[in-house]
Amino acid sequence: MIRRPAALLALVSLLAAPACVCAAAPSAADLSGTWAGSMTHAGERQRVALTLEPDTSGHLLVKISIPIVHFDHVPMALAAPRMENDSLILGPFRFRLEHGDTLSGTMPHGFIPRYDVPMRLGRAASFDVPKRAPMTAPLATPVWTYDAGSPLWAGPTFANGSVYVGALDGRVIALDAGTGAKRWEFRTGGGVRARPVIAGGALYVQADDGKLYRLVATTGREVWSVRVVAQPVVRRPFSDPKTRYDRFSSAVCIAGNRLYVGTHDGTLVALDAATGRTLWSFAAGDAILAAPALTGGVLYAGSFDHHVYAIDAATGKLRWKRDTGGAVVSTPAVAGGRVIVGDRAYDLLGLDAATGDVRWTKYLWMSWIESSAVVRDGVAYVGSAEAAHVYAWDAASGRGVWSTDVGGWSWGQPAVTQDRVYACTSAEAGYPTGITGGVVALDRATGTPVWHYAAAAPDTGSWGFPGSPAFGANRVFASSLDGRVLAFDR
Repeated sequence: MIRRPAALLALVSLLAAPACVCAAAPSAADLSGTWAGSMTHAGERQRVALTLEPDTSGHLLVKISIPIVHFDHVPMALAAPRMENDSLILGPFRFRLEHGDTLSGTMPHGFIPRYDVPMRLGRAASFDVPKRAPMTAPLATPVWTYDAGSPLWAGPTFANGSVYVGALDGRVIALDAGTGAKRWEFRTGGGVRARPVIAGGALYVQADDGKLYRLVATTGREVWSVRVVAQPVVRRPFSDPKTRYDRFSSAVCIAGNRLYVGTHDGTLVALDAATGRTLWSFAAGDAILAAPALTGGVLYAGSFDHHVYAIDAATGKLRWKRDTGGAVVSTPAVAGGRVIVGDRAYDLLGLDAATGDVRWTKYLWMSWIESSAVVRDGVAYVGSAEAAHVYAWDAASGRGVWSTDVGGWSWGQPAVTQDRVYACTSAEAGYPTGITGGVVALDRATGTPVWHYAAAAPDTGSWGFPGSPAFGANRVFASSLDGRVLAFDR
């Protein structure tokens, strides 16, 4: 059985249909072979194929190929063909068989959760998926490496000559940005999956013990800690069929003497920065796993309940909310009257900041959008999961500027400078599309890779750089699931 840790296959199981074959159903031998065609959504068409391989018991091994996400004959189900009314059932697929040579239906919602996407297949001699082009940019060598000895999920933060990172074992670590030498460490009571945030000499970070901490940024001394979640956070491992892939926690959004943070239990909390006292709280319908964005006195936050919320920052009162159709696990980017945010229904949305109305939508076929966007000079930069691309879009209109295959799941927020876009990627050992974990620098104007760093793949488990890179002092900093913090010259 293939491990399915990411967006597209998280909802799809290897289904075994009942062994008996309905009398009206065609036999496995009749259906065997390649069926190729396309699926269509929002005026766009993508190639897709099923390869049906019969066995001696009358079952079919169903394999799917989807070039847009590099799926090449990936096993989906072992099932006997059967009829339900006038529908042919092949594992998770439901078709009408027309004239014996055409299968028509819709993609299962396990693949495409929000939309009914038509699929039409005909018999074909073969179906080829183009091989993924290798990364040809020069390999980069780290300037220094620090081994924290524990997985680092959320990515580092750079401020005032130091690099700060949170580890799964509960430590917050400060390193010298020039040398990688450890300056201090502080141990929280739970795993740290949020990026530390620095402001006014203070460091703020949320931990899975349910607390938000304020530390002195130069020494790591605790100033206060307050409980923002009633009970310690429990996350199901990726191997659990009920996992929610809740990889990260909300960082803190800071404005003057106020802090704003989302929580795993679905609350957006405003606190006094000096004391940690709660000023107000707003209850969303599910977990808020990324920091809110603050613009013009309004907080914009996404939730696992599929909504983007606009909240009055002074009072905590709701201004509007928008149902996106999929879990929102990133920080919205707000610029030029647009709120740009992605979801797990494969949509990248440009919302009207004042009303929440949808101004434009871009559909990233079969790809969760976990990445928080960055807007600079009117262009939004965002990563993707299964699509394994970093994209540049015109923030006002949604017009595509460029897109680049970065080789792996780009879950973190890109770091964008005057002339570069830096992104991190991660992967899962044994995943069927050949994804990789690493760090890549792209030319900001064209998306052309300038350099890259490739992590070594383990035999099992998640690997690479799942979080966001940081830029500062003319260097790029990234942190990995093998516990290392790496620094690169720009």
